[in-house]
Order: sequence, then C-alpha cells, then structure tokens
Amino acid sequence: MLRSTGSKLPVEVFLASQDEWDSEVCDSIFPSLNARCLVLEEIFDPSKTKANLGIDKYQYKVMSIVFSSFEQVLFLDSDCFPVVDPDIYFDSEPFLSTGMIRWPDFWFPSESPRFFEIAGIPVPAPWENSATESGELFYSKKQHTNSLLLAIYYNFYGPDFYYPLQSQGAPGEGDKETFLWSAVVFNESFYSVRKPVRALGYTTTTREWRGSAMAQFDPVEDFKSKSTGAEQDAKVRPLFVHANFPKLDPSSIFDDVSFGATGPTKDTDGKLRRIWFDEEQTAVSFFGFDLERRMWDILHDLACEYEGKISAWEGKPDICKQTTTYWNTVFPGTSNQHS
Repeated sequence: MLRSTGSKLPVEVFLASQDEWDSEVCDSIFPSLNARCLVLEEIFDPSKTKANLGIDKYQYKVMSIVFSSFEQVLFLDSDCFPVVDPDIYFDSEPFLSTGMIRWPDFWFPSESPRFFEIAGIPVPAPWENSATESGELFYSKKQHTNSLLLAIYYNFYGPDFYYPLQSQGAPGEGDKETFLWSAVVFNESFYSVRKPVRALGYTTTTREWRGSAMAQFDPVEDFKSKSTGAEQDAKVRPLFVHANFPKLDPSSIFDDVSFGATGPTKDTDGKLRRIWFDEEQTAVSFFGFDLERRMWDILHDLACEYEGKISAWEGKPDICKQTTTYWNTVFPGTSNQHS
C-alpha cells in the first residue's frame, strides 16, 4: 500500500526474533519493494548468548525507531498504511520545526497524578492533550535524542510501571503515551494533529455499528488550518489508515469474528460487503478515490500469488478462492489477472 502511493522511501521491517523470519517475505518480496527485515533479537544479543531482555509487544516499537538506520523516521504499525505519498511530510511544516508528529486516539487522557510526580513535570490541564494513537509517528532522532532514550526507559519498565501510570487501564494501554511525555519532560517540540481520528466501518442491516479501522489526517493541512485560525473540522484530507481489527490477512479475515459475528466482510444477513463504507461514492468522497478497492486489489494479488508460499499461511486452504469470490462479488466489473 505504501508503494501504491508512489512513495520510494526505503523501509525496514522489524521482527522480534529469528523465529518470525519468513524466507519468501524477507528474502524475496520485501527486497523487490526496497524493504528489508531486521531482527531485534540479533541487535540486542549480537554475541548470540540468548540474553533475555524480557520485552514483548508494545515495547518493541520504540526499539525499532531507535535502532532503525534512518535519522528521520516514519514509524508505521504493520497494520497501518498511508493513503497518499508520505515523502513530502519530512520536508514540510510542522515536521521541519518540531521533528515529531503525533496523532490523536479516540480516548481522553487518563494519566495518574503519580506519574507527573515521578516525571517532575506539572500536571496538565484536563484534556489539554488527547490520548495518543501511536500506530503512526514521525520522528527526527537528532532533534529528539533525549526523549527517545527516556521513551526506551518508560517502555522497558512499561508493563509493570509506566503503562499503568500513564493510562490506568484505559483502552489501548501500552506504549502510546510514552512518546508524548518523554518529549514533554525534556521540553522538546512536537506537533499534535488536532483533527480527531475517524472510525471506519459500517452499520449492518440490523443497525449495529461495526468498526474495523481508524483514519488519521494530514498534519500539513491541519497545521495550515491552525495557523490561519480555520475551524478544526476544516477539510483536511485523510493520510493514514490503521486497520487494527481484524487484521487485513486474506487467510483469516473471512473467518474472523468481529463484534460477535463472522466478518467484517459479511453483513448480518450473510452477504459479502465493503468493510469501511456502504458504497463506492462514499469512499471516493472521503479519500478522493476508492482506497478500499485499491487495497482489496492488492490483497487479492497477494492471496493468489503467494498462497502455499508464505509460512504463516501454511495449512490454510482456499485463500485465493475466498479472496477471488469476495473480490468478484463486492467489486464487480474490475479487471484482475486472477478473477
């Protein structure tokens, strides 16, 4: 999806351990896309003595930012992708002056007052900052060296201490607030996108809401509207989609249970349908083009080209067949080599 925008940014994909290495993906597919796999276990333990750092899940994110070979980083969760070419944002405001861009989550902040005592910073006014959705982050490591080192500390001791202190069990508790507060502690600049996150999903035939992704918005347009005093809900284009639940994996998405029902590819009446909008016109109005069609075009190609080759799909039958059925039903009249 990144390459479909025209972006030529080099990519590094971080794996936790060698056990996650898939030769088809890491040795063939990614290199053809100017991307490479890096294994954090080998960075932490170059002598291969199997030292156990005891980290997992959310703690890997800051490590991948710090240990990437890039000075300027666009971090993306593996289930997050850009809508348009993100290259320009490195050379535009607000990144040029701040070196860090963060996006809002659905939730209000919920830090414990004890955290601010420990960090030695004033307690902010209630809801001065939104909670952080850290599926996408822009960083200049040169401008934020101190805060990134502190973010490592917050994450290393995160599960037992700082995650609960910074979220107190709120939805999505994990690394997400460590980046903001690390920057605040060192009085480093950052830009918080003001336009709220948008849920992507649909209302079923039985009037139930099924959300399966989050849309985040363009920081350059958001920054311009702030500078000119324009309303926060001014027309600011979507920039990222974080498809957080269920994952966009053609080997499982047709059988995943979402909101107690098999979906989100099936409505409550059992019919196959779009997962983010009711119709093409609405999708085009929101994104400027039919992003959902583009995404499923790519998923369809992947499913049919790599079924039986990717280790994670081993033993899972009919991946191409199910995806083709979905593609032909939901996006009829589309030319595709596998249809």
